Amino acid sequence: MAARAPLSRRKAMLAALLLDEVVDELFEGSRATDILAFRAGLAAGAPALALLLDLCAMRDDGPRLVLEPVEIPLADYAGLDVQDFMVSLYNGHTVQRVLVALPDGTRHDFQAVLAEARTALGAVI
Repeated sequence: MAARAPLSRRKAMLAALLLDEVVDELFEGSRATDILAFRAGLAAGAPALALLLDLCAMRDDGPRLVLEPVEIPLADYAGLDVQDFMVSLYNGHTVQRVLVALPDGTRHDFQAVLAEARTALGAVI
């Protein structure tokens, strides 16, 4: 879903919330009694999952999704699809991407975070 609309913060958030729901369902199927401890335990072993769960908490001082230009190194041009290649040519070697913005100013590519979080959950399921 998020991969089909890579510039949609709304669809990216929906994908994140659906994975967050998977964590809740895992809790319901477990013998754990404290959901916060359960979620913290899953997050402890997977930084991307921790970031995704933090994003889904939607705290005012927490991570949020942003759409920003990202510079593409010339060495990576061979991996771009035609649309991104054309956009980058006319926009100073940049393309728009959905990023997870942390309060400290760091940014993480949402698609990579989502893929790593899915992999982490797949190992648990």
